[in-house]
Amino acid sequence: MAKALTIPPRVPSPTVLLVEDQEKTARGLEELLELEGFKVRLAKDGPTGLAAAADAPVDAVVLDVMLPGMSGFDVCRRLRTVERTSHVPIVMLTGLSDTPSKLQSFDIGADDYLVKPVPARELAARLRKLIHGRQESANQVHRQRLQAIGEIAAAVAHEVNNPLAAALGTLDLALLRTDLSPDLRRDLTSSRRQMWRIASVLAELTDVRDRTVPYVETDRMVALGPSGHA
Repeated sequence: MAKALTIPPRVPSPTVLLVEDQEKTARGLEELLELEGFKVRLAKDGPTGLAAAADAPVDAVVLDVMLPGMSGFDVCRRLRTVERTSHVPIVMLTGLSDTPSKLQSFDIGADDYLVKPVPARELAARLRKLIHGRQESANQVHRQRLQAIGEIAAAVAHEVNNPLAAALGTLDLALLRTDLSPDLRRDLTSSRRQMWRIASVLAELTDVRDRTVPYVETDRMVALGPSGHA
């Protein structure tokens, strides 16, 4: 008995890039996938599909193997070499039912393989499962990164807080003296204020939340400060 396909929770309006040269097939799958809650972008050949994937993010790619000029296998290889699409789920569609073609699809990085004619509901269910799985993997990586940041922050705070507290105590004692000149008192007060700012930043570091903000190009940085701004 065939194993039932587990359908994960729906992702709100995931975007699917459908690369299919047969217009009737493409329009039929587009209509059915849209009824299943997907946003569909169409491409009629390999180069057009690659350009569409580079132009805007997609949640999954449905790729026909038999494309004019550039085969679906070649398109899949190219998608896997580009950072933006290197982890995007790819489902290959073909009329070929032989095992070597299936194996080749998986060898070049495809996530699933369906033989035409494709049942639209099955395709939709497989797409949801793949998209959900990739999102779970990304969430797991994110959680691991936050845990690592928290461990580093705790170690830094432990090493810095003790000497910082000692320095602040010394400054407080110095400021109790009555024989300080106005200029020296002003400088000591300013130093004390900056030390408390360091203490505040350390406290923010130990508050492990997703507080990254854009930094340079695609890099991000942790936002520090009482208001969550660098």
